[in-house]
Amino acid sequence: MKYKGLAVLVCVVLGSIPLVGVEAQATAASVKAFPDYLSVRSEFLSAVITAAPSNALNFKTAYRDSPAGRIRISVEREGPSFYVLFQREQNGSYPVGSRGNIVIKRDAVKGYITRVVWFLSDDGKSFLSLTPNNERTVVDYVVAGSVSRGGYSVARLIYYFITNTFGYLYDATRSGIDWSPIIGSPGPSAAAALAAEFISGHLSGVSDELVKTAGDFSVIGRYLEAAGKTGAIPEELTSTPYLKAASFSNPLDPSFIPIQAWSETHGLPIESAALSMLAGIEAESAYIALLSGAGSQPSIKLAVVPYIEVSGAYAFAAIDAMTRQPVDFRALIAAMPGANIRLFRVPLPPVR
Repeated sequence: MKYKGLAVLVCVVLGSIPLVGVEAQATAASVKAFPDYLSVRSEFLSAVITAAPSNALNFKTAYRDSPAGRIRISVEREGPSFYVLFQREQNGSYPVGSRGNIVIKRDAVKGYITRVVWFLSDDGKSFLSLTPNNERTVVDYVVAGSVSRGGYSVARLIYYFITNTFGYLYDATRSGIDWSPIIGSPGPSAAAALAAEFISGHLSGVSDELVKTAGDFSVIGRYLEAAGKTGAIPEELTSTPYLKAASFSNPLDPSFIPIQAWSETHGLPIESAALSMLAGIEAESAYIALLSGAGSQPSIKLAVVPYIEVSGAYAFAAIDAMTRQPVDFRALIAAMPGANIRLFRVPLPPVR
């Protein structure tokens, strides 16, 4: 069923398993369940990853079945470089950016590996960029389109990451980056409950009041009362540490571009919105999002709830306050480059 995974999440976080050790167990399970194509990479190591460029460039696209699904292995030439792609099938196609996919960039003359992009989310907006630096590897960590941490140096050869599991990558980097949006514990429980109502489109009680508040902020008191948070004060996000975003003009080789800081007149650049909201998951927050479109783009008012799915991946449930219909928040952000957003954080209700 469409909402089965979210229903399971609600059950899990509402206490159907013991609390002691749940977070560690959930994280370990998420790492283990992350789509990993090591067996496929190992099979084609000498054919495309370490092969002489002349041989690798003559490689014919191949397909293999793996525990993560059907994988396509291909090589694409682009100027002085070529790319080795490991892509998982989704709904009959093979998107570049999908959870577990890997793109290995190599010099077309000398054959050196110059970059590895390891995608962490199915929308392609989260990834690790690995670049060699002598006997170390420089890691740039992108979550929901924003650079969460850049220039993190790890004392491992880049080759080790390619020839080991995703768990090896996780263990090598977890002391320096925050994996919780990608490999996190499910919840919070109140967020999961609200998200289930948002996704179904059947609003009642607290969820209905939150959507009404997004349409008319003057009624915020009614939401706070319904949520049992009468004394709480909504807070606008007026700063963000995320001042670089990923540009996907070349989806095989994403680049990093600067983004503006918050301004009193415009709020935040939309490119930093998703990661800024994910930072509020631990604080058990929902958001009122007011989007100001660029040019002819419309303005939109949303109620948004970020949460962590059973798989450990981040997710957003959003409702358009005017139409009262569910909205794909990540797709909306991608469709509105250059737009601005004002984000108001409000507390979630207690577990219901």
